[in-house]
Amino acid sequence: MSPRRPARERAPVTVPWTWGTRLYDQALCDALWAERDRVRGVVIDLGCGMQPYRPWLGREAVRWVGLDLPSSASGRPTADVFASAGGAPVRGASADCVLSTQVIEHMPRPWTLFTEAARILKPGGTLLVSAPQAQWLHEEPHDYWRYTRYGLLQLATDAGLAPVRVVPFGGALALIGFLLSTHVPTLGAREGSLWWHARRGMQALIQWCADAADHVAYVPGDTMGNLLVAERPH
Repeated sequence: MSPRRPARERAPVTVPWTWGTRLYDQALCDALWAERDRVRGVVIDLGCGMQPYRPWLGREAVRWVGLDLPSSASGRPTADVFASAGGAPVRGASADCVLSTQVIEHMPRPWTLFTEAARILKPGGTLLVSAPQAQWLHEEPHDYWRYTRYGLLQLATDAGLAPVRVVPFGGALALIGFLLSTHVPTLGAREGSLWWHARRGMQALIQWCADAADHVAYVPGDTMGNLLVAERPH
């Protein structure tokens, strides 16, 4: 299965250029938007956090259930059910789509999410799972893994799921811009100062140039992260 070039169609959400993760977050949203037809029926959002995708990605969902732990590094999630992503209190073969974004790098045993998704998906249902391939340490100490496309494919196959494709979050040029922009804040500045504003402008410029260059001269291989699309076989 050869890598698929990232989707060019933009999602109906705009991440600010001055965010250090703008390139990554926008690429993730764009990749999910390209798969929006698969997000339908009963959707289980494993590791939902604040459920940021539900307003614009869940338009075809008849029911959206967010599941997460009672607390996280970013605060108390707006979950409908509090439980581990590897042990969802959901009836087997009841979901049309399982969504999990930026979760499995924080799971000591990530394969449990895939086996759980295989259990709760209906035959023909879809798993959408994203994970970083290159990123700084975050939510420490619960940051355990980074994933290549081959790692995601192996986890899906081991759980009995049928991989459809893996979509990278940009190519090598996007990755370089992402890494540079996320280290700009380490230059330090007092909030509101002239240097603080200049730093934000520098961050935006790096990301804008990297995004434009990546789409003009896409270089496959190294990437910021990956979105795996897999199905439960009939």
